[in-house]
Amino acid sequence: MAGHADVLRMEAAVNAFDGIFDGLLGYERLMLICGFVLFVFALLAITVMIVQRRDFKAAVLLIVVAIVLMGFPGIQAVKFSHGMVELDRIRAQPNAPDPAQQQQDRQLLGDLQQRAGDNPQLLARVSDGYRAIGEVNKAYDLASSVLRQKPPAEVQQTLIPVLTAKLDQVQQAAAPSGASPPAAKAAGSGVTAAVPATAPPPHAPVTIAAAAPASGPPPAASARRREIADIASQLQAVAAPLPAASHVALANAYLKLGDPRKAQTNVAQARKLDPRVRLGPALERALSPAPVAAH
Repeated sequence: MAGHADVLRMEAAVNAFDGIFDGLLGYERLMLICGFVLFVFALLAITVMIVQRRDFKAAVLLIVVAIVLMGFPGIQAVKFSHGMVELDRIRAQPNAPDPAQQQQDRQLLGDLQQRAGDNPQLLARVSDGYRAIGEVNKAYDLASSVLRQKPPAEVQQTLIPVLTAKLDQVQQAAAPSGASPPAAKAAGSGVTAAVPATAPPPHAPVTIAAAAPASGPPPAASARRREIADIASQLQAVAAPLPAASHVALANAYLKLGDPRKAQTNVAQARKLDPRVRLGPALERALSPAPVAAH
């Protein structure tokens, strides 16, 4: 038991030490370390000089230099902390801000992303900030890079809104854009007749063009389906509970992917979390029981 407590205290100390450098660039971390070492050295030098009754003005100058070295990174750390508070405000806003505010928030997020380094928790929060201002693509790219590091569950939970927003965006883009132009069909033949611009002369042969064989969905549609499947797989694999909105997004995705069983499962989970959850008309129609024909 004592050994486990020692390990926990050591982990807490390591986390606290790492937290000191959060938001600092490489050269700022170096300045902070050098300033601290110089400060300790100057204090020891002053102590020795006082004991030996020697002049310690030079050591006092070293302390001033050490404070300057530590002061600049300290100011940057305070600015970073304020930026993280602003980030939480951005993430909590229900709608995207006006264009001027959005530009300011985008600049703040870019600076925070640079200063977050390789810290997955900080990068996940920045990713969710991009989602909040409507930069879904940038948010998803950053979220994907964080997920490739296999972060802990709390980091993955921060990325759930980002993955959900990206899945909704891709599905909206995959919605049909309209019907194809009408074509005349030869009755009972399964072939399409080419309708001439002017009436053919009497007794002229009518040319019937054979219909092109079915070749499956176009490449763009196939790529979109793969993208939906990839994002749905990422969201389903998150090691944290999903909210009702994410289950609805997954239900729509699985419906488009031709898996109504998984769609129904996610709808049931969404309704369990929020009985008042709203489903789209297409999802409602697809999952409603078929009417029984009267005999």
